[in-house]
This record gives sequence, structure tokens and C-alpha cells, in this order.
Amino acid sequence: MRSEEEANRAIDRYADLVRRLCMVHLKNPADTEDIFQTVFLKYVLSSAVFESPEHEKAWFIRVTLNACRDLLKSFFRSRTISLDTSWPTT
Repeated sequence: MRSEEEANRAIDRYADLVRRLCMVHLKNPADTEDIFQTVFLKYVLSSAVFESPEHEKAWFIRVTLNACRDLLKSFFRSRTISLDTSWPTT
């Protein structure tokens, strides 16, 4: 498990990157915040040792994209429809 200092450094460095990737893939601010929390929780709990800052950045990109894809293909998300399309208009 990583220290609070390491987590804060990673958030300062990669928060914009993670949020932008999520918004591009999910197009939903609420889902973006969920994935943001998931990615940084995985980072804090991860014991991965990074060889360089580029390796760490690549890890964040890959984990973010995988989390977005997992959310998009989840059973719940595939079985829901928008209220706009299901609610009859008069």
C-alpha cells in the first residue's frame, strides 16, 4: 500500500489525464468521477514498482482505459435506457 504522500503526488500529476480520458470515453461526469476514484484507489493499493515516470504514466492510462471499458460493458449499463426515450411525451 502506498503512502498518503505518494497518493497526493500521483493525484497532482495525473488527475487531469485520468479525467480527460474518462470524459472522452464515457461522456458522463458522474461516471468519470467514479472511474477517477477507482483508478486512484487501485494505485494506492497497488504494489507495482515503476521503472520511470513514463512507465507510471502508461500504467495510469492503461488502468483508466480498462476501467472505462469495464464500466461500458457492465451488465447494469447495458440494460438501462434513458428516461428521455422511455417516458411518453404529451
